[in-house]
Amino acid sequence: MTEREYLEHAILLAKKANPKLIRPNPFVGAIVICENGKIIGEGYHQKSGEAHAEVIAINNALLNGAILSSSTLYVTLEPCSHTGKTPPCTNLIIEHKIPHVVIGSLDPNPMVSGVEILEQNGVKITKILLPELSEMNDVFNINQIKKRPKYIIKSATTLNGKIADRNGESKWISNEKSRAFVHQNLRSNVDAILSSAKSIITDNARLNIRHEDGSIEELNTIVIDQHLDLLKEENASLSILHGRTNTTLYIVTNKEDLPAVPNYIQFLKVDFDSNTVNFEALHSILLSKNICSVLVEAGAKLNATLLHSKCIDEIYSFICPSIISDSHSKNVYEQDFAQTMGQITTLTLVKISQFDEDILVHYKVLD
Repeated sequence: MTEREYLEHAILLAKKANPKLIRPNPFVGAIVICENGKIIGEGYHQKSGEAHAEVIAINNALLNGAILSSSTLYVTLEPCSHTGKTPPCTNLIIEHKIPHVVIGSLDPNPMVSGVEILEQNGVKITKILLPELSEMNDVFNINQIKKRPKYIIKSATTLNGKIADRNGESKWISNEKSRAFVHQNLRSNVDAILSSAKSIITDNARLNIRHEDGSIEELNTIVIDQHLDLLKEENASLSILHGRTNTTLYIVTNKEDLPAVPNYIQFLKVDFDSNTVNFEALHSILLSKNICSVLVEAGAKLNATLLHSKCIDEIYSFICPSIISDSHSKNVYEQDFAQTMGQITTLTLVKISQFDEDILVHYKVLD
């Protein structure tokens, strides 16, 4: 096997992890190769706070009788060099006198200087930087580099970009297959959904995950609700306020006088400027609660505000075979201030998919 093939094997190991169990850590896989090229130890990071991939692979190799002083360690991410919930992996590599480490990607965390420390201790480092590893750990990389969660906007629009009629009615623009994709592939892979109180009240949205077998899974929900509209008496029957047992409904407000609420509701106190939330402050709070990836399912104003604030990383737009010609119907993005062509958000196409007559266009937002 080539060095790249060994790394690709480690990547397959890394992908076995449940992303929600390893948050806020990245996917990492590692293998130990003995002198004759045989894989003699392997492992992957499985849960935050528990052993890293290198530790598992090295211990597995020792159980198999490896002579580590003549072995090579392949790891998908630069070994950590600082003490967090676990000791530095660099210490273990140096302790066992592993002479050669092959790395598939560098750690964007400024606290990590694994390559430097290993080289200072006589370990040969080979870097084979693979783009697919950056893609695999894009949530972690965004968290580390941009100091915020990864944000994804999902929308379902008519052919002319409308998400609802003038009364806010939007059920259903997209078809059943499109909605199933959202539940199984978008909601299931994020830590929370972000919406506004207005959108939730209008749709009586539940914002959960509905699986193909009919089971329903809760999902953390973040609601921009400056005036605590969700908690008004006339909204007491909203579905989102009931039946939550193991997740949290976060209400983002700047109110000082807060009512008593059930323990599954938490208030996030954040400043607002002209009715717009201070997103930088919100980012930090969400990361502190281990919310590392967020799906945005909201209305025109919040969508546009997030784009303007350069918070959005990806967009999944379902374009559906219908047209609303009413000039007062609701757009998918809409803001009040003037915007020139020099200020537009530019995108790069990732993929186009089709669900019967619905078209899904997946974009990444260019910095």
